[in-house]
Amino acid sequence: MRAVYLVTQWFPPEHAPIGHMLLELGEMLAEKGWQVTVITGFPNHPGGVVFDGYKKRLFQEERMGSLRIWRVFLHTSARRSVFSRILTFVSFTLSSSLVLLFRGKPDVVFAVLQPLSQGAILPLIARLKKARLAFNIQDLHPDAQIRLGLVKNRLLIMLLKSLERYSYRRADALSVISEDFRSHCLRNGAESRRVAVIKNWVDLEEIRPAARKNPFRDELGLSETDIVILFAGTIGLASGAEIVADVAEQLADEDRIKFVFVGEGESLPDLKAQARERALGNILFSPFQPREKLASVQAISDISLLTIRPDSDQLSVPSKVLGYMAAARPVLASVAADSETARFIQDAGSGVIVPPSDARAIADAIRDLLARPGEARTMGENGRRYLEQNLSTKAVGERYHEFFLNLVESGHA
Repeated sequence: MRAVYLVTQWFPPEHAPIGHMLLELGEMLAEKGWQVTVITGFPNHPGGVVFDGYKKRLFQEERMGSLRIWRVFLHTSARRSVFSRILTFVSFTLSSSLVLLFRGKPDVVFAVLQPLSQGAILPLIARLKKARLAFNIQDLHPDAQIRLGLVKNRLLIMLLKSLERYSYRRADALSVISEDFRSHCLRNGAESRRVAVIKNWVDLEEIRPAARKNPFRDELGLSETDIVILFAGTIGLASGAEIVADVAEQLADEDRIKFVFVGEGESLPDLKAQARERALGNILFSPFQPREKLASVQAISDISLLTIRPDSDQLSVPSKVLGYMAAARPVLASVAADSETARFIQDAGSGVIVPPSDARAIADAIRDLLARPGEARTMGENGRRYLEQNLSTKAVGERYHEFFLNLVESGHA
C-alpha cells in the first residue's frame, strides 16, 4: 500500500477552505487504497486561539475516519503582527518536519506551500526519506505579502524570492490552481513538465441550490422580502471588504437590501467599526457557521459578492466563488477584468465583473441585477452547471489520483 503525507497548517475543525479540501482529498485517496497521513497544526484559525477541546503539545496523534492525523506544535497568538506570523510559520515548519523525519515512511509528500518556509526544509527531508515531494500552490508567496505591505525590507524580499525559486526547482512536482499560477512558477524556475494545473473543487452534495427562506435567514432576523447581498468566507487583508461599507451607504435608502457577512478575519473589526460609526443598519454580521449549515448560509443570498483588493486580485482565486456557484447564485465580483477570477466567472457565465474598489460600480451592478431577475437566475444556474461538468469532487479527485501515480512512477506531474 502506497503512503501519502498531506502537510497543511490548516485543517478541520478550522474553517479554512484548503483544510476541508485536503480532508476530502485524503478521503478520496484512502478509498483508492492509499494510506493517508495528515500533518497539521492545532486548530486556531482565524482568531489565533486554540479551539476548545484541544491543548497544545509537541505532538498529538488522532484518527479522522480512515485518516491518521498528526497535530503538531505551532505558535499561536490573537495578535496578528508580522513577527507573530513569522513565529507561527517557522514553528509549524519545524514541528511538521520532525514528524516527517522520525514518524514518516511516505511514498509521496504533498505539502501546501504556505508557509513558504516549508520549501526550505521539505526537499531535504523528502530526499532523506526517499519520497517524492509535491508542493500545492494556493497563493503566490511572497508576492501576496509584498503587495499587502506586510514585507517591505528589500533584503528580506530578496531572501523570500530566492526561497520561492528554490522551492519550485527542488520539488518533484507542483500542483497549481490556475494557468496564471503555472506561468508564474515557470518564470520563477519551475520545469514545465513538473507543473500541473489542477483547479480547486467543491462538494456539490454538501452545497446544493436551496430556498431563500430557511432557519438561518430567520436567525439573522431577515424577512422573506429582504434582498440579501452575501459575503461568505474569510474577511482577510486581501479581501478589500471595506469597500462594502461605501456600497451599503449608497444603497441605504433602499430598505430591503441587506449586506450580510458570514465569516471572520483580520479586516472584520475595521469593517464592523465602519458600520457602527456610519450607522449602517443594512450591514449584518455573523461568524463562521458549522459545516452542516453551509447550504443554508449560501441559500439566503440573492446576489453573492466577491471583493478583492486591487493589488491582490492576480494572486489567488478565492474559494468562496465555488461556494456561491454551487448554490446557484449569481456572482458579483469586484476584481480586475484580466484576473484569473474574472476569466473563471466569465467562462462559467455565472456573474458580473466590475472594477475593484469601485463602490459606485458595485452599487449600480446590484441595482441592475435586481432589475433583471431572470438573467440573474440564469447566471446562478450556469455557475452550478459549470461546476458539475468541470469541478466536482469526484472529477478533481480523479485528477489528483493520476497526479500522485505519475509522481510515484515517473517522478513528475
